Amino acid sequence: MKTLIITAAGLSTRFEGLKPKWMLTHPKGNWMLVEALKGINFNNIDRICFGFSKQQVELHNCYDAINMCIDQLGIQDKTDVVFLEKQTRNQPETVYQVIKQLDVKGQIIIKEVDNYFKCDIEEGNYMCYYDLNNTTKINPSNKSYITIKHNLITDIVEKKVVSSTFGCGSYSFAFAYEYCQYFEALKNIDKLFLSDIIKRMIIDGIEFKPCEVKDYIDWGTKQDWFEYVRNYKTLFIDLDGTLVKSSGKHTPPYWGETKAIKENVDFINKLYDTGKVYIIITTARDKEAKEVTLKQLKREGIKYHDIILGLYHSNRTIINDYGTSSPYPTCDAVNIIRNSNELERFLKDLGE
Repeated sequence: MKTLIITAAGLSTRFEGLKPKWMLTHPKGNWMLVEALKGINFNNIDRICFGFSKQQVELHNCYDAINMCIDQLGIQDKTDVVFLEKQTRNQPETVYQVIKQLDVKGQIIIKEVDNYFKCDIEEGNYMCYYDLNNTTKINPSNKSYITIKHNLITDIVEKKVVSSTFGCGSYSFAFAYEYCQYFEALKNIDKLFLSDIIKRMIIDGIEFKPCEVKDYIDWGTKQDWFEYVRNYKTLFIDLDGTLVKSSGKHTPPYWGETKAIKENVDFINKLYDTGKVYIIITTARDKEAKEVTLKQLKREGIKYHDIILGLYHSNRTIINDYGTSSPYPTCDAVNIIRNSNELERFLKDLGE
């Protein structure tokens, strides 16, 4: 029996001023809770157990939303949820309470909710890791680092860089009962981490293997999350004079006849291919020109997600709200000279 335990009962102290981090909305519209689990192959897991703080869930009235998240992941048939009456002191205690209250047996795999990665679910004791050399988008000072020799973990150090390999928020214990025994022996340690339990087990001669993950993304702090979210954009891009040479309704060149401004189109297509930029083409062309416009976009190889026709041939203003979970500014404006090929210069940060 393999049980995946999702811990979502912490106080989110590194997200001061925001709601619990697992409730933050990902740019794709899902909660962080959903996106954090999308890299997991649930087919290799027999049971999934979530541990939430009852106080937090009631405060934010999100019982139904949690069920919605479980449905979005397609795991409702193998999922159990516990709403913990008392606030746990740390993640190891949350895991312990989930095991006890949901009567978890066999192997447990623990996954945190503030990161994303892909990995295979393996047998036995192991700790998932990633290599610092493969990323520049983490804060090295808030990780646990592991030493690996002969495909075994020999040491773990919290918050101090002693190697390039760091724990990335997932841990496997071959036996739930054994985890509980070690937690009970160590529970009075101040600021107890899961790595402390693993380290004690290693000292006692119990082997833990390293398990390297792929495509790791870190959302461990408010700064990490906001920097990640800023990588996603929605672009409203005018068509005539920006993506294709300017044209008109009444005099030649007529709508649909002009060529692409190659440099601008190449840049926009590159943004489209990242999967992080939603492109909406805007135009004052009337709706009767839709067919010739769509043919032009296809002919010139312009990639986009949506198009809005029939706008006024006049000044355009974008209005968007901002707040604690979406810091100012949440919209920008760019003006470029008609038919120029300088779009990338104004949006260069998006292409990096």
